[in-house]
Amino acid sequence: MTMPEPLPCRHFVYAEGKLAEFMCQASLMELTLPRARELRYLHREHRPDECLVHLETASFVLRHEEE
Repeated sequence: MTMPEPLPCRHFVYAEGKLAEFMCQASLMELTLPRARELRYLHREHRPDECLVHLETASFVLRHEEE
């Protein structure tokens, strides 16, 4: 019998904190539109498929600008 793969570890950081500016593999909590734009600019050179912050902020901005 083989053992199942362990669940991937997920890190959560507050969007307003400094960690969100430096950590790429973190999910953002309490994200606002102005902060999403700022973080998106800070992570702009990172590939979205390698940087969770870039992907989350781009998605957040797209969803909230349509409203």
